[in-house]
Amino acid sequence: MIDTIQFGIKEDFEVSKNNRLKTKTILDNETGEFFESYFYNDEILNLNVDYKGLSVKTNLSKLYGLGENNFYPLGANSFKTAVDTLERAFDSIGVIADLDKAEIWRLDLFKNVETSKPYGVYKDVLSSLNLKRTHSRQYPEGYLMKNGLRELMFYNKIKELTEKLGFAYVRQLGFDNENIARGELRLLKHREVKKQGIEYLKEIPDKWTSLKEVYKTYMSEVFKYEFQGGEDLKVETLKALISNAMISLVLQGKGAIKFYGFYPYSFVNKDELLTALLNHFSRDRSYKILAEIERFKKHSLIKDVDYKKLYDELKEKFTS
Repeated sequence: MIDTIQFGIKEDFEVSKNNRLKTKTILDNETGEFFESYFYNDEILNLNVDYKGLSVKTNLSKLYGLGENNFYPLGANSFKTAVDTLERAFDSIGVIADLDKAEIWRLDLFKNVETSKPYGVYKDVLSSLNLKRTHSRQYPEGYLMKNGLRELMFYNKIKELTEKLGFAYVRQLGFDNENIARGELRLLKHREVKKQGIEYLKEIPDKWTSLKEVYKTYMSEVFKYEFQGGEDLKVETLKALISNAMISLVLQGKGAIKFYGFYPYSFVNKDELLTALLNHFSRDRSYKILAEIERFKKHSLIKDVDYKKLYDELKEKFTS
């Protein structure tokens, strides 16, 4: 459930004389002053000490002893074990810190789901998902929605593990196919984590259930539509319709929307659609058109049968 975690301690820590920290000099771009920073990196954690305090970035699976294999979600008891490992690591490095005072600066939550088809089949569904006040980007093996406070990433977890650990190791874990999709929610700032009702590292075990609800809430926002019915429209036909509609929009603007209506544009990623609209409309008008397409998508759209099945499958598995 928890993957990457970053926390900070402003004052309640000490560095022993015989520490294992290294030194680097950093320029403060705002003041033009140089200051000393101390750091320690190994296969488990990245630790930094500067004028802001102590900062630690790590991965729950590494703390628990699983190394680079961060596939499995660990429970609250495993988290407590991981914190014990963290305290021993601090002793080894030469840092004495009160972890009860550690504020969470970043928290990544995830869920792996086994799908009925290989990851690549779901790309069209993922590329049409949106999250309020975020920008999106399509990758060969993933889809990202992000802003400065949070990210939501879907990607092919088995392929990532294979590239990281090797084909043989992944097969030893028992994965015989790539029908695994990972949905990862990344809360990137302390205030974003705090908004979810969690402020300190020590609170996590007691709020394990609420973290699951935080994840479910974000996923429910992304998979917010209930598509009814389904036309007997082939995927290839739908793709051709979308492609022709987008070409027409790029070249003609208003005439394209009048000719095709909102239907084909409801499948297009909103950032790509906005770029095309801005070529022909004012920014205000472009956003109004996007809003109209969203309303159409929410209330009127009937997806093709295959698309609806794939969407409903992902929705059920990521929001359950």
